[in-house]
Amino acid sequence: MKFKKIQSENKSDKVVSVIMNLIESGQLQPGDKLPPENEFAENLGVSRGILREALTILQYQGFISRKPKDGTYVRKISKEQVTAESMIESLKNATYLDLIELREALEQKSVELAIMRADDEEILDIKRTLEKTNPLDENYSVTDYNFHLKIAEMSKNNLLINFIDNYYELIHEMGEKSNTNVTRREEIIEEHKNLINAIYKRDIELAKKSLNYHLSQVKDNVVGKKNQEDL
Repeated sequence: MKFKKIQSENKSDKVVSVIMNLIESGQLQPGDKLPPENEFAENLGVSRGILREALTILQYQGFISRKPKDGTYVRKISKEQVTAESMIESLKNATYLDLIELREALEQKSVELAIMRADDEEILDIKRTLEKTNPLDENYSVTDYNFHLKIAEMSKNNLLINFIDNYYELIHEMGEKSNTNVTRREEIIEEHKNLINAIYKRDIELAKKSLNYHLSQVKDNVVGKKNQEDL
């Protein structure tokens, strides 16, 4: 298959548009595996960084799935996805606090497994990304999603990965209620840094403490905004 090189400003949204055109035209079919990142970026005429941003956006939107140590695939409807859609509908009827409590349970286990299974380079890659995170970035919500997805991927547990991948639309909706201002976004970045530093130290107790603090802040912001809406 031949890919048309990106001629404009090499923006990730342009790459998203090109890939979506390939999917909509049928050149990329559900279940197809995308080329390796270095090859794909070269074919499109963009940097790997821009390509990764575009793939993260497409994954967040549900058009592709990324399997650790395997590759990136165009998503297709399966029995598992039909079940997932049903679960999503039930989660939509849950409260924000219900969802936070579910995150507390699942992400604590995700952090614990990440400490046991991730190698140093995987953790350092997340640390480097956090250092470059800009709270003013219009794609901040995607960056936030990607952080939690990377933690799940380090757990090497497919169900935890799928939880973050499939249900982050709901987490994102909740996040919009808790991190819309720049000050809160800056706090979240620091909370993420504290968590990843604890994981890098292989300190399970500190990591769980950092995660619980982060989620307690999310909870406080959600409850605070809900109370204001009720006044």
